[in-house]
Amino acid sequence: MKERLIPMRTNRKSAAHVPLAVAAATALAASLAACGSGPEAAGAGDGGSEYPLTVVNCGEETVIESEPESVLTIGHSAVALLDAAGASDRITARTGEFDAPLPEDLENPPTEVEVIDPADPSAETIIGAGADIVVGYGLFEAAPESLESAGIPNLVITGECNNDEAVVGSVGFDTVFADIERFGEVFGTQEAAAASTERLTSELSEMEDSAPGAGRTAAAVYYWSSTATMSAYGGLSIAHDILDRAEFDDVYGDEQSAFVEANFETLIDADPEVIFLAYGVYGEDFETAKAQLLAEPGAADLQAVKNDLVIGVSAGDLNPDPGAIRGLRAVVEGAAQ
Repeated sequence: MKERLIPMRTNRKSAAHVPLAVAAATALAASLAACGSGPEAAGAGDGGSEYPLTVVNCGEETVIESEPESVLTIGHSAVALLDAAGASDRITARTGEFDAPLPEDLENPPTEVEVIDPADPSAETIIGAGADIVVGYGLFEAAPESLESAGIPNLVITGECNNDEAVVGSVGFDTVFADIERFGEVFGTQEAAAASTERLTSELSEMEDSAPGAGRTAAAVYYWSSTATMSAYGGLSIAHDILDRAEFDDVYGDEQSAFVEANFETLIDADPEVIFLAYGVYGEDFETAKAQLLAEPGAADLQAVKNDLVIGVSAGDLNPDPGAIRGLRAVVEGAAQ
């Protein structure tokens, strides 16, 4: 089993799992249509959906018997995606946020909703919350069978489906947009979801127009803890899509996983021109994370270090949700400076 990253402001990934990755929007849209959750089943985006509704959930079909009125979320990415889909008012219980604050740019933040468990919720906690549906990064303390027997669907964020293997392919912004639209169908809020994807697509295009990479080599790396060896974001992560859209050549881009159990020697061998260092994984600030990297043997010889091109990006902005726009902005603006 791979490790699970704990980004600063979103979903949890601890030392046992590694959630992240997904199919492109076109593939997901095709799957949704094939499973009866496309425009015809959903009222062609007219603000209502027809139930029972079948959606793709980590490569499998999940049936939503009726329109969900109450949601238990696991992690911040679930909150951010539901907010973008216009369904955050359905959130009645929150879990898996590990005491980190909600993103500041939510349109309708569920600040009055109780966090009933700051960590991974158990089946008893989920069932006891009385929610119609669960949306989040997956189950790590609850057996899926327990929720199924209770009649509670568990929808996993598509970008978090690859816990232990590449179930759904690579993650990108198209993944995020497709998930917003998927939740719009599930909750009958297609118009709000469409408006969000249009706005986010426009922001994405503006930043791509000023992409500073120009083919330079780069790496996105992080540390699990103050004593861990260095790890990197691989080719199946949204961090790779961020680097690609900024026109960097990702030195870990050929790695067919979201998270790479790398070590510092691999970074020395690749010697990227720019290093994007994710911070906040275990609560540390950028200066602490940078000091940890600079203390590695051979760090002073890296060209990115010599040229002062170690750039900080919040780990919470490198997850498969709308906050990844902030991650791209940090990469673009940091490299431009």
